[in-house]
Amino acid sequence: MDTQTLFKISHGLYIIGAAEPNGRLIGSCIDSVMVVEANPPQIIVSLGKISYTAEQILKTKYFFLSVLGKENPYPLIERFGFHSSRKIDKWKDIPHTLINGLPALTNAVAGMEGHVLETKETKTHTVFLCSVEKLFPGTMGEPITYGEYQNYIQSKIKQRKENTHD
Repeated sequence: MDTQTLFKISHGLYIIGAAEPNGRLIGSCIDSVMVVEANPPQIIVSLGKISYTAEQILKTKYFFLSVLGKENPYPLIERFGFHSSRKIDKWKDIPHTLINGLPALTNAVAGMEGHVLETKETKTHTVFLCSVEKLFPGTMGEPITYGEYQNYIQSKIKQRKENTHD
């Protein structure tokens, strides 16, 4: 089965910020978020079961979701998507503010504080049904789509292959 078809479903990229019960800040870059209801606002968020962020959100039940913009999100994607909060302080030197003890990107298209209402386990992911406690309009322009991210990554891979000399 060619799963590339799934990447054509439009969705965005987000930094989900959370905190361990002791207050240490953590987070991940995610792409699986869906609005379920607008009144009252509810969303669904999906994180891989191996994610340390998912593990901690299961404990604390709270997170802050920052919507990434098109303005150079790739350093954030690399830091929050390709490293584990178990090993590094992802928020060090990243402009952010704390909202109810949760890290929120300073420069985001929008943001929202979420509270986990229910969870569902799939084979590889935990799906969180969440109420949105607060909405924040953000400071930046247009959100980046997952398709734009995939095109960027594919062009970088192609560039590396073209620049590799045997």
